[in-house]
Amino acid sequence: MTVLTMNTSRPKPDSTESQSAGPPPHLFASLRQLAITVLGMAHTRMALAGVELEEELQRLIGLLLSLLGLLVFGLVGVLMFTLMVVLAVDAAQRVAVLAFFAASYLGFGGWFWWRIQRALATRPPFLQATLAEMAQDREALQAAMAPGAQREAAP
Repeated sequence: MTVLTMNTSRPKPDSTESQSAGPPPHLFASLRQLAITVLGMAHTRMALAGVELEEELQRLIGLLLSLLGLLVFGLVGVLMFTLMVVLAVDAAQRVAVLAFFAASYLGFGGWFWWRIQRALATRPPFLQATLAEMAQDREALQAAMAPGAQREAAP
């Protein structure tokens, strides 16, 4: 009896078969790209936040300097005008004139208080543009991570 021997040498393992035991190579590239994208988005958002903070600081400094000038020169001017009027009227009328000026000053003070309160109430929220951009980023990432979006992306 003759034994037929076949050359049944096993083929060398293919590179794709040897890697099938571990994660696919595209997974690491995808994760690296995702990390780069997230870091880029964070960098952009932080830069935007820095710009907004600087703008807010410049606006605040300008407002404080203007307020200081208003207080100094306005107070000096108002006191000089009041003194001039009080000295110009008869001595018997000076108390009435001082009461009129006091009531006027209190009225103007109340009006300015109201304006400041209104300006503070109607100012835009702090870091509004940064927060809006971050919300858009979050929505885009959530849409990309949705199960339906993954099926559509891999036909």
